Amino acid sequence: MPRAVVATLAAVLLVASFAASPAVAGASADRLQTPDRFDTTTFRVTLYENGSATWAMVHYQPLETENDTEQFRAYATNFEENETELYRDFVTDAEALTRIGTNKTDRRMTASNFERSAGVEPSQQRGAVRMSFRWENFSQVYAQRVVVSDVFDDGFYLGESQRMVFDHDTSMEFAAARPTPSSTSDPDSLRSSGSVTYFGEQSFASSRPYIELAQPEPQGTATPNTTVVANTAGESMWQFALVLAVLALGAVAAAAWRSGAAGAVLGNDDDGTATASETDSTSGTAVEEPELLNDDDRVIKLLEENGGRMKQVDIVETTEWSKSKVSMLLSDMEENGDISKLRVGRENIISLAGEEPDAAGSPFDEE
Repeated sequence: MPRAVVATLAAVLLVASFAASPAVAGASADRLQTPDRFDTTTFRVTLYENGSATWAMVHYQPLETENDTEQFRAYATNFEENETELYRDFVTDAEALTRIGTNKTDRRMTASNFERSAGVEPSQQRGAVRMSFRWENFSQVYAQRVVVSDVFDDGFYLGESQRMVFDHDTSMEFAAARPTPSSTSDPDSLRSSGSVTYFGEQSFASSRPYIELAQPEPQGTATPNTTVVANTAGESMWQFALVLAVLALGAVAAAAWRSGAAGAVLGNDDDGTATASETDSTSGTAVEEPELLNDDDRVIKLLEENGGRMKQVDIVETTEWSKSKVSMLLSDMEENGDISKLRVGRENIISLAGEEPDAAGSPFDEE
């Protein structure tokens, strides 16, 4: 059954502007959906310092058999050599997008540098179709910042099997991303990340997503050594006072130990061994709560708890995430070298880096 989700920003903006441009909006709403033969879509927006952006839409199709692969190779060849209906619609709607964006933002927007490609990704067991164009004046440009926001004036909807990735080709850094991204290329630092990703399904409020690039923060510089040059007499007095304080504390501690007070306070047994309750209380509480882990770390922790390998379907069942979210997340993790995927029959075996099975057969055959 055809999917009813409008899968691209183009469709959202065009439908939102239906009253202003009914003919364009009506036609686009019908055809700008994730094509039925594909199961996931990625929108990748590459930002530049001059405010332009490369907007790419990539559709993925799972290839489960050799016959699926051969059929997709033929489809890809035809797509690259001929202007198919899918590509013609993409060009038409991209041009409409920039016209509507011009009216919404009062910035002159144009669509140019259209490109298309298609092919098989053997390591991912999938086929991919990529279409892109250069969107001039996509972002707002300030003296030290580039901001993406007003093109999403009517909000944005991301379907369950979709994701949106923002990256950039600038000397800047990500300074803000709202709402909080589903993942970043550096989980510990937004500024150090080369990309931020939002997974569907989610609906964004007006002017969201909000993405801000800014110049790198200045590296910490040493404070001029003006306060260190103290007068010799004052420094000597401070050192003398410190020595007296240490000696006094030592005397108090020795007296307490001889009187047995220290043992009572510390809860030691007669032989000086710490009690079990003390050992428990001082063992530390650095237990990482699962809900504090990001998605990548949760998958890695899950694999570690299961001997370094799991079936992909078991990861879906354990995390209770959608199949499409797990598929896209694992693809990113494999590209980053965190995990590897092995196709066994109709299943994917997910392994931590270095925990890959030695033989070609299923590592779970003995179970």
